Amino acid sequence: MNNVNIRLRIVLIIVSLISLTVIVRIIYLSLIDSEDYNIFEKEEYMAKRGDIFDRNGHLFAISDELDSIYALPFEMTAKKEIAAKLSSILNIKEKTILEKLQSKKNFIWIKRQINPNQAERIVKEKIKGVYLKKEYKRFYPNKNLASQILGFCDIDNRGVEGIEKALDSYLIQNLNRENRPDIEQEAFNLTLTIDANIQGFAEYSIRNAVISEKAESGSLIFVDGKTGEILAMANYPDFDPNFYSNYNQKNFRNTAIFNQYEPGSVFKIFTIASLLDYNAITKNDFFVCDGVYHKGNLKVKCTGIHGPQNIAGIFKYSCNDATLQAANRIEGKVLYGYLKTFGFGETSSLLLTGEQSGLFRDISKWTDRSMLAVPIGQEISVNAMQMVRAATTFVNDGVMIDPFIVKNIFDDNKKIIKEFSRTEIRRVLRKGVSKDIIKAMESATDEIGGSARRLKIEGINFAAKSGTAEIFDPKTNKYSDKEVTSSLITVFPAENPRYIAYVVFHNVYHDEEGRVRWGGIIGSNLLNNFITRLTGYVDFGSENQITVKQKDVSISKQFKKLSKLPEIMPDLIGLSGGDAESIFSNLNVKVKINGAGLVYKQSPEDGTTLTKGMEIVLYLK
Repeated sequence: MNNVNIRLRIVLIIVSLISLTVIVRIIYLSLIDSEDYNIFEKEEYMAKRGDIFDRNGHLFAISDELDSIYALPFEMTAKKEIAAKLSSILNIKEKTILEKLQSKKNFIWIKRQINPNQAERIVKEKIKGVYLKKEYKRFYPNKNLASQILGFCDIDNRGVEGIEKALDSYLIQNLNRENRPDIEQEAFNLTLTIDANIQGFAEYSIRNAVISEKAESGSLIFVDGKTGEILAMANYPDFDPNFYSNYNQKNFRNTAIFNQYEPGSVFKIFTIASLLDYNAITKNDFFVCDGVYHKGNLKVKCTGIHGPQNIAGIFKYSCNDATLQAANRIEGKVLYGYLKTFGFGETSSLLLTGEQSGLFRDISKWTDRSMLAVPIGQEISVNAMQMVRAATTFVNDGVMIDPFIVKNIFDDNKKIIKEFSRTEIRRVLRKGVSKDIIKAMESATDEIGGSARRLKIEGINFAAKSGTAEIFDPKTNKYSDKEVTSSLITVFPAENPRYIAYVVFHNVYHDEEGRVRWGGIIGSNLLNNFITRLTGYVDFGSENQITVKQKDVSISKQFKKLSKLPEIMPDLIGLSGGDAESIFSNLNVKVKINGAGLVYKQSPEDGTTLTKGMEIVLYLK
């Protein structure tokens, strides 16, 4: 019996020791920084990322292979000497490196994504405990161009904003195949609907206008209303995604889909369209404006005394009084239903991050004043893309089209993985109503009295509507008399509607003399500048999908490897370092790379004859 008890005690002691060991091990592992081991357990740092192109093959985003340097401190003995060596190569303070090396971690990043010259020196030094690891770094050759559409990637090459984030699972090589087991995983490429040249024109126009008008920000959207393809979406301020850490996070916001605001009088086109469709009014009904609209104890001022006006006059003078008289012919729940059908209060299917749905209160929460506010674009907040999407209804005879920004997703063999095209959301208006709206909107560009009379480009007829909305200040609980949201939407050519351009300026202050910054004026100035630039590039008379004059298209540089000497030195400006270097891999020449990023300078210059043993220097940033 005693022997049995002894055996039981021995077993219990052994089990207790094993359990204690396991517990201690669990506690130890929970206290260890996961970074100590993830370099050996995961290959995500080497995950390749697909390229992003505009609709014409112009390169928007590309990845290049760089080295990162890490250390295993437990392999080192002379840490102070190693810190001194690394400091001289990497331009990092010796003290900073030494503190890392003296930490209790088993694995430490010293510097991520170093330039080729630094990597070469590290290899030559053969420092014990110091190693290089290949990684991909994202580059954006066009700097600020389309930055808020593209977004950017973090140092681990994962999408953080914009398209990079929204389609991260397609763009990045999925080495563990957890997220997309249905596809043989590789890094796929994207083609956007954006035209790089039109985007450039748009960004130039909105930047200059925002600065000139001293607005807080602004957006300009240009869409093919027949297909739904977004050809440009420009915002200012913007940022350079190559150096995103140098900017305030507000610059990352795509204000065309993020900013919510009361649209003001530009919203009247949707109110009047609803009334026409409901047969509450006709295009020939007249309403007499005496300068103020009264309903019970409530009143709304107009911008003037306009006398009798039909829908064309409402749009021409942006008449509040006549609009509200017309809206009084239907119940609030009817107007609410139509505006919901136009898509207000809901987000789109746009493949971008950060879109806001706007604020459109349920009809149960409307007050007596709501039917004096909503019809003229108050008590409702929208984003710029919602306005454009709703306006596609007028281009397609009552059917609303869903705007889209990704044209296709394809692999490195050019095989299309997924394709996007025109999508009809729903019919909003019966046939014929849109034609009446477009015709009435043309009156806004009349030379005498038209609210958008400055919108004039030879050979193009515009249908337009402007908005100048006072901004509600929650601190004072009233509308500001100093700053406004100014906007202008146009559909053209008016006789054969296809394209939609919409510009909005946020927080525009009246000038020193107190003159209002009317949307019809400052919006027309911008759109004249923008669309005039397009007339030499886009054939606006075409019945087909957007026709571009190919001689003006800027395509990203693409070269085959040079095969034998002598050869002519190509123009490498804008290429990644890896792509540029590979061009010469079959030649007996020496290629030296200074810096990291994209080629901005080269020696010798393009056109020079290359000969055996010649040194080629590429400067990257």
